[in-house]
Amino acid sequence: MMHSRTTTLLSFTALLCLLPACGRKGADPGLALVGSTLAAGDQVVMLRLLGESAAGGIAVVVRPGGAPAELRLYDADDHGRPRLRHTSRQGDTFRNLAVEDVNGDGRDEVVASWTGGHLEVIEVIGRAGDGSWVTLFQNGGQEIVRRRLPDGGVEYLISSRTYEEQAGQPPSYETAIYRWDGAVFSEATAR
Repeated sequence: MMHSRTTTLLSFTALLCLLPACGRKGADPGLALVGSTLAAGDQVVMLRLLGESAAGGIAVVVRPGGAPAELRLYDADDHGRPRLRHTSRQGDTFRNLAVEDVNGDGRDEVVASWTGGHLEVIEVIGRAGDGSWVTLFQNGGQEIVRRRLPDGGVEYLISSRTYEEQAGQPPSYETAIYRWDGAVFSEATAR
């Protein structure tokens, strides 16, 4: 119930900020940038700046015309117009969007979480050397726990059912840990 109220409040706030009054000085630059990309019926669910200003780009979750939500990453071109650089939809229902450094490299990544059926899904998107957006990590399980490491990175603990139990026994689960190894998120051994 709380999630739908929050989504409605965010959508209502985004709608208000896309009205002509937001064209005035001091209007939110992220909403101004994304406003020109929306089609009739599109609903903004969540928006994050990818840097100190909209010039660094934006991450926006949009529900296009009532369809399932999708993540869109935009950069501003040399004239300040939005340029779509990446889209993603990793589950049936959008859950959360964060912009933070999760691999300890000093640059922010985009972290989106979704649900799909009975699974939670996590996706980490970062910049490649040429500036394009690439998926650094995508995985799912019954439960995903995020843990901050002393080096500034993040590890993900993903628990999934093994289906190895015998008839009449409770379900059995296994947890895998994924950490950034300098190039990719790879499965690590427990500490």
